[in-house]
Amino acid sequence: MLKRLMNNKRTILILGAGVSGLSTGILLLRKGYQVTVWAKDLPPNTTSNKAAAMWFPFLCFPVDKATRWGKETFSFFLEEIITDTASGCIREPVIELFDHKKQDPTWKAAVDSFTRPSQLPQGYKDGYEINGLTMDTNQYMDFLVEWFKKLGGKIIQKTVKNIDEAFVVNSLVINCTGLGSRKLFNDEKIYPVRGQTIKVKKNGVNTAYLDEEGRNNLAYVVPRINDIILGGTAQENDWNEEVDEKDTQEILQKCITIDPRFANAEILSASVGLRPARFEVRLEAEAYPNGKHVIHNYGHGGSGFTISWGCAKDVVALVEKLQH
Repeated sequence: MLKRLMNNKRTILILGAGVSGLSTGILLLRKGYQVTVWAKDLPPNTTSNKAAAMWFPFLCFPVDKATRWGKETFSFFLEEIITDTASGCIREPVIELFDHKKQDPTWKAAVDSFTRPSQLPQGYKDGYEINGLTMDTNQYMDFLVEWFKKLGGKIIQKTVKNIDEAFVVNSLVINCTGLGSRKLFNDEKIYPVRGQTIKVKKNGVNTAYLDEEGRNNLAYVVPRINDIILGGTAQENDWNEEVDEKDTQEILQKCITIDPRFANAEILSASVGLRPARFEVRLEAEAYPNGKHVIHNYGHGGSGFTISWGCAKDVVALVEKLQH
């Protein structure tokens, strides 16, 4: 079997070990490909590990594709992941808050439940409520690593400064480097959106909240299995990965407005991650000389987890197309 696969060039190299790289690798392994990941940073030190992850489209374009990818990802979580307690994923109410009346979102059909909440925090006029998905990113990323390895995938910590380094090893490379694509592929259309979060001790809040455009924007509350993540910031073109105490205090105040119980929150830690934002997700095959190809999968903004499996499925389709 190994010899036959090698002769059919069913070997693939993925650059990047975040949620996009690992999800893509898992689906390719399940299709019978041999997959190796090279990455500068490995879990628990990836941008994905720092995310306050819940299923919710945020800072991701184009909207029509993001909706389809989100729907496919939501379904995949329900069918293959949520029942495994090792994944760190749970279902719980997720409410988006507005200070004005709001039409139904474009992504309404992507989820299996959608209502208007009967009760809202003080000062809010409308909202969306779904039976959503949240995840402990460290636990979930470890879950993906183990799944990837169990299927036969290999992970190597390696910094790639030029795509030719990858082509020496493999003629088909999948690029999931996120912000790394700015230098590696000279893509100045991708830029950081700085996100700071606070991890606090559980206090009885079991509903996730998001205020993306209302009186406290940007604010979010993400209850997880063992803690609660409070956020956040969305500072464009800010490369600062150090925790800012001013941001910490502003995050706390915004979350207290949403739920007064956070006035007594016990802070466990704070962290900063840089979202890889772009005017649109880049998911396409790029041809290079001598039959070499790079399939790009980056620029997911604040929706890396929300669209991860949908994007991975499209990458697999592109790989299959190139192989025939």
